[in-house]
Formats: sequence, C-alpha cells, structure tokens
Amino acid sequence: MSPIRFYSLAESVRNQFNLSPIPFPVSSGRENEIFTPQGVCLDLLLDELEDYLRAHPEEKFFYKEAGSKLAALEGIRQGEDGFHEQAAHYFELGLALDPENLALRCNYALALQSSGRNDEAMRQYRFLIGQPAVSGQFLVLIPAAKLFLDCGDPVTAHQILKHCASFMPVDNEFWELYAEARQRCGIKPWTAPGQKKYLSAANPAVIPEPQEKEKVSAKKNFCPACGNRLKPEARFCGGCGRAL
Repeated sequence: MSPIRFYSLAESVRNQFNLSPIPFPVSSGRENEIFTPQGVCLDLLLDELEDYLRAHPEEKFFYKEAGSKLAALEGIRQGEDGFHEQAAHYFELGLALDPENLALRCNYALALQSSGRNDEAMRQYRFLIGQPAVSGQFLVLIPAAKLFLDCGDPVTAHQILKHCASFMPVDNEFWELYAEARQRCGIKPWTAPGQKKYLSAANPAVIPEPQEKEKVSAKKNFCPACGNRLKPEARFCGGCGRAL
C-alpha cells in the first residue's frame, strides 16, 4: 500500500466551495493526477478519501462537512453529464459522511431512479416524503410519484400527489398524473384543470334544448382551478375558495 500524504486545498478552491482548510489524504505518487494545472480532480480526490476512510472509519467525523460538500458537487456534475451510476456513488459517499443531509439524499434518490435502481430509489423516497423540509420540493416529489405509479404502487403515488395538489400547481401534466393516480386507486375520476372533457363517440350524449323560459346556469360543474365538483349556483369553490 502506497504511503499517504495529506494536502490542503488551495485557498481559492476553499473559498469557492466554502470549505475549511482540512487536509485530504492522497496516496504517494498520485499528486500530479489529482492536482493539475486545470484544477483539482474532485472524483480522484474523493476516491482517495473513500479508500482512506475505509481503513480509518474513526476519522469520518473530521471530513463530514468538507467531504460531503465535495461529494455533492461531484455527484451533481456526474449526473449532469449523464453518468447516473457514478452520481449515485458520490451522493452515497456524501451520505456516509453526513447521513442527515436531506439535499444529498434527494439527489441520491433521483440518481438511483435515473440509473434504473427503482427499489433502492423508492426506499429513499419513502424516507424523504416523511420529512417536513421536503414537503414543498416538487422536483423531488413528482419524480417520486411517477416512480411509485410505474412500479405498481398507486396508493403512495396518490398520497404524494394529493399533498402536492394543495399547493395548486398550474402544470397540466401534473393534474393528468394526479387524475391517473386517482383512477388507479379506484377513486371516482374528475376533470383536471386544463383537461378537456370529451363526449363518447360511440354513445353521444343527447343535450336537450332549453325551454323558452328555462334559466340555463352559466356555472360549470367543476372548479377550473382545482377540479373540485361545484354545488349548483355556488359562488365560491368549496375546495380551494376560488371565486366563480
């Protein structure tokens, strides 16, 4: 095994990533690979740190902040380049150092899902959806709901989407996904906001002509904002409070 030397990152790099001046372990002979004229190769530096902590687990505490930050940065970079397995690896390393970091765990779940590791991703999502700090994170909750729906768990998908619906998202794709989850749970379907309602081509409905003195209500049967069924002559939606 090569001797280990310790190197602190340059002040400019520490300031860029807001890191403390903690020295990182590097195997002797790998310095030029890691510290190049173009900058620090974070993936190689983190690989060295992972190997070192495997042999010295008692020192994880010292690298909690700096190591998890660098692991998050490298995981995001790998994910943006399309290397989702590698991204998941670095997010996992970050979580080994800082297991309570919810941002890391959210990224880890998304990377697992993008890698096709659905069972592992769902385990992470089940933990995350119970955390108050994640309750408004649509970029995490919507992919989670899609995954549960695709994997045959419409109940969990519906629970997630029902929570999201309370924030009144305006994306029509969201409401269509919500309607699908409701339908697969056996809940009575409804017309989502922005979703067109079509008459059956096979059995067209017969729409009677109004009598001469009959008053025809101008009100819609469903709220255009949340899709809630309206009472006759309602002035406000009982679901979201919107004026009609």
